[in-house]
Amino acid sequence: MILCVSGEGPLKSALVARFQEKGEEARVASPSDEDLFGKALGCRAMVYLPAPTLLEGRLHPEPAHERIRKVLGATNAPGVELLIVAAPSGYDDEELALRKYGVPYVIMRTPPLVEELEAQPALHESCAVWLPRGRNVAVTSATLAADAIVRASRDDSLQGTTVDAPYESVDAAEVLQRAAARARRASVHTVAPALDMLVRRVGRFFHVPEPAIVALHGQLAGA
Repeated sequence: MILCVSGEGPLKSALVARFQEKGEEARVASPSDEDLFGKALGCRAMVYLPAPTLLEGRLHPEPAHERIRKVLGATNAPGVELLIVAAPSGYDDEELALRKYGVPYVIMRTPPLVEELEAQPALHESCAVWLPRGRNVAVTSATLAADAIVRASRDDSLQGTTVDAPYESVDAAEVLQRAAARARRASVHTVAPALDMLVRRVGRFFHVPEPAIVALHGQLAGA
C-alpha cells in the first residue's frame, strides 16, 4: 500500500495508475488532510508532492514548515518505511527538515509536466504568437515521472539520495509550441531573438496587446 500526498494534477493520477499496474493499491490524501497519520497506517511508503503542480512549484515555489511537519509526522505510522518527495528546485527548507528527521527518503527532482503546460489557460486563447528561441528548460511527462517514482519506491539503493526524474531539455519556446499544438487553440511560432525584438517593437508601436502566452514564456524561460 502506498499513500500519495499531493494536490490535484496529472502526476497524482499517473502515480495511482502506475502503482495499481504493479499490483499495489495507492491511497490519496491532500497535504492539508487532518488525518495523514491515519491514512498512512498500513502503507509501506509515502509519496509527497509539496507543490500544487510541478509547474506552479517551479515558477512560484512556496515551501512550508508546517506542511512538511505534518507529512513527517505521518511517517511514524506503523508500516511506513520510506518517504519519496517529488518536487522541482526551490523546496530546500522542506528537504532540510526531511534530512534531519531520520526517516528513509528519496528526493526526486521533478521538472514541470508537459500535461500541466497544455492545461494552462494561456494556451487556450485563440491567437498567433512568436516566441524567441535561446533558453532551454527541463520538462517531463506524468508517465515518465510516475514510472521513476514507482521504481524508487522499490530500489533500496536510492534511499538517502537526491535523484533527477527523467526529463528532456528543450527550448522554452519549442516547449510551448508543442503544448499549444496539442491544445489546438494558440498558434505558436519560434523565432530568433533579434526577430522577436522587431516583432515586439512593431506590436508596441501599434498598441497591440501581447497574448498571455508571452508572459508564460517569460516566466518559464526565466525560472
